[in-house]
Amino acid sequence: MSNHSSAQNTSFFQPDRVPFSHGQPSQFAQFTAAATQGYQPRPQMSATTTTSAVVPRPTDTPPQTNKLFLPPDITVTDYLSQLDKQQYIKPLPSQPFNLENVKGLKFVTADSLVLETRKIYDDVSGTFKWEACLSDSARCIKFIREECTDKRVFLVSSGGLGNEIVNAVHDLPQVYAIYIFCGTMEYHLPWALKFSKVRIVCSHDDHYLIPQLAVDVAQANIDWGDALLAKGERDKAKKKFDKALVNLEQYAKRPDPIMITQVKTKLEQCK
Repeated sequence: MSNHSSAQNTSFFQPDRVPFSHGQPSQFAQFTAAATQGYQPRPQMSATTTTSAVVPRPTDTPPQTNKLFLPPDITVTDYLSQLDKQQYIKPLPSQPFNLENVKGLKFVTADSLVLETRKIYDDVSGTFKWEACLSDSARCIKFIREECTDKRVFLVSSGGLGNEIVNAVHDLPQVYAIYIFCGTMEYHLPWALKFSKVRIVCSHDDHYLIPQLAVDVAQANIDWGDALLAKGERDKAKKKFDKALVNLEQYAKRPDPIMITQVKTKLEQCK
């Protein structure tokens, strides 16, 4: 597997042929292994695996507020311009949680091919055990509803599948953050912006999705580390803060320096 740079533009999809309301097939499926530079096959992701990382999540999730507030009729050009103008990539608000009620972090993708060919997703998430729903929206919805009640869920979806899936799972407390990776943003931006947990809508994951995911995973680890530190479990807390710092310094591209300073301060408290 190889990580492709932004300059190669390997992360752009081909245009959708029909609007999302027509049940457009997965945009991820438009990639082929042969077209992916440096592709190497990887083991099939299991529908029953659990992550090696555990990030607790509250039952009563507060509204997610650290996002751009944009008009629903904003154009794709204006939307991307607003993202590019941000000095720093915004994290999610800190969300306290009960370590006893929430047992894990789960990364779910409605599609799988891009994740299978790009190791960067494993590096940012901290696990290769993504739940790949293989373009089956019903399976994805069922898994999040029934198998992730004690998880903090990060969902990556194409636009065509995302419209149905996001409508069905957005308000579930276990759903933490959603990322829409699509080829025709003009179709999917209007509906996606209606949902507060949608963190990004883009057709270029190197430039937009991966940095935002890196910051959000960092914040989740900070929340987890804070809870562990409060219980006096300094060694475990240090691992979470270490992961947060790696994400911010290596993958976020435009992290808030205040956030980095706060993580370093927390690491000092773990000594």
